[in-house]
Amino acid sequence: MIKLPFKTSKVNLLDGKNSVVALDIGTESVKSLLFTMDEGGVYVNRVSRILQQQHAMRSGIITNLDTVLENCNLSIGELLSTLKEEEYPKNVIMGIAGEYIQGVSIVVNYQREESHEKEVTKKEQEKIIAQIKAQIVADGKGDLSQRTGLRNEDIEILHITPTGLEIGGMPVNTLIGYKGRDVRLHFYASFAPKTYTEALRKVANTLNLSVLSIVSQPFAVARAHSGVENPSFSAIFIDIGGGTTDVAIVKDGNIAETQMFAFGGRVFTKELAKLTDTDFRHAEIRKIKYSNKELPKEVSRQVQKVMYSTANLWMRTLKVALESCEDVDILPSQIYLCGGGALLPDIKEVMLEFPWKKYLPFTVVPKIEMFTPNQLRGVRDNSGELENIYDITPASLAKFVYDMEIDKKKYDINWDA
Repeated sequence: MIKLPFKTSKVNLLDGKNSVVALDIGTESVKSLLFTMDEGGVYVNRVSRILQQQHAMRSGIITNLDTVLENCNLSIGELLSTLKEEEYPKNVIMGIAGEYIQGVSIVVNYQREESHEKEVTKKEQEKIIAQIKAQIVADGKGDLSQRTGLRNEDIEILHITPTGLEIGGMPVNTLIGYKGRDVRLHFYASFAPKTYTEALRKVANTLNLSVLSIVSQPFAVARAHSGVENPSFSAIFIDIGGGTTDVAIVKDGNIAETQMFAFGGRVFTKELAKLTDTDFRHAEIRKIKYSNKELPKEVSRQVQKVMYSTANLWMRTLKVALESCEDVDILPSQIYLCGGGALLPDIKEVMLEFPWKKYLPFTVVPKIEMFTPNQLRGVRDNSGELENIYDITPASLAKFVYDMEIDKKKYDINWDA
């Protein structure tokens, strides 16, 4: 087992030297990146992918911790194979997904009652954000408690991330140094059952890595796209993994909504295994060959029948998820797909056939594209291995760390809950 020398997070992560691990423990595979950062962005230096056993995960949640630990250890071992011990990373950023992960977008209007003609100081900015975060914590835990039946003390706040600041009607990166009475703040808050997060922390602890943050994956994916730099950018991001489909809606540069449902690539594999009387692994291999157009025509036609009918079921589930996005009046007309499940040609086919305007609040039929690594904002690939749409999630986790560190250093904004 790889044992890293010690845990600490008291280092300058933006010095371009200290390596960090991005760890995406997915239902189908463990994906990890080794990256460094400076003020110019993220530099991906190594990529690892380890296939998970069928019993390791279910719907994005760890069900066999020992197996997952072994796979994570193998993945980290691949990242470190050419490093000297003194170069080993000490920190990890981890993603989380699943139906019980609560993500809420919040817009808060705040009036500076006193001294509004004076410039905002660092102390006042901290006070404003702290007051709002305290209210978000109370309300968010209550909402997730009602939805899941969990007690408040069994719910963990993952992160409360500022996604936009305005003062006097003007968008700013920080309130410090600006005058004005009316302040508007955009936040994204994420909550999860402690049983989920404790399993992830145990993985990190076994690897002797300090957890920088556990991040809602659809939120990280949407923020990582280069289009988010544009204040008028709007899009729907759909990440189709092995166990879950994660949806994030961006409106005018801010995350407006996230949804997750337990329908991913494994459902397609199980249907194929059942209808062709093969085991799961052989069905998975056949599904991948089908996606890559490597099957004989007759076999491909048989597989296509199963994939197409299952894709229609997935599409109906996506429709329900989008219908439940109550805070979005009009849905964006651009859809980006990523994740290994998006490689199935039938996914895009059923989306192109779906009558979007008839059933959902679209003003035009949405354009559907793949979210490819070259569209990541501020992420440079030094490894030559960051080339697939299923690499988007771990890369977006790395970008989350970068944004978090930049906000701390440049704008005195701390993302901690």
